[in-house]
Amino acid sequence: MERRRFLQLMMATPVIVSIPLQPLLAAPADASQALLLRASELLTGRRGLDIGISERLWTLLCEQDAGFPAQLARLMTRLNALHSEDREQIVAQLDDADVKTALTIISPWYLGYTGHPSTTKAVDDAHFVTFLSALMYEPTRDHTIRPSYARAGGDYWAEVPPGVTAPPMSTLIREWGDQSPLAAKQIKQPDAPWLLMVQGKAKTLVEAEAMLAQHNTL
Repeated sequence: MERRRFLQLMMATPVIVSIPLQPLLAAPADASQALLLRASELLTGRRGLDIGISERLWTLLCEQDAGFPAQLARLMTRLNALHSEDREQIVAQLDDADVKTALTIISPWYLGYTGHPSTTKAVDDAHFVTFLSALMYEPTRDHTIRPSYARAGGDYWAEVPPGVTAPPMSTLIREWGDQSPLAAKQIKQPDAPWLLMVQGKAKTLVEAEAMLAQHNTL
């Protein structure tokens, strides 16, 4: 999806409440971090975002891109000049660079991480920001809880659910739960094709096998 359209959808979601351009209710001591919190609250439409999360986000975004402080200042200058609370109108008047900066800020608040997680590499540029406070869970908070530990507490599975008739369980079932999972005594070395995928040298198994075949013919 095109970045500008994606940002419009993010800023138009029903859980977002429009807020005017006015001072923060609370702000970090550092002026640059306060600017990030202000931008975050404006872009998400949320007042009272967690300052600790904002400070962590500031650190991660600056580590990810040394030019982020300048990009943030540029974006805020533009937002302050627009004097508008219409989200679609705001996005429409931002240039591509400011749209990119806005997405860099708003995405971690919803997803809970910065960077781009990889399923095929052992190391990527993704960094954890928050889990329980990720805004992506807000639209369904009245129906589902945030996925975390066992919803019914530890060992909930050992008890028969209400209204269910089940055969007797072994008296050792709780011991089995305490003993598992057991650590492997020896970790098997990965097959060569899979190792190439984990290292990011090949994207698919077919590509990895072709690379190995070519290497073996040399």
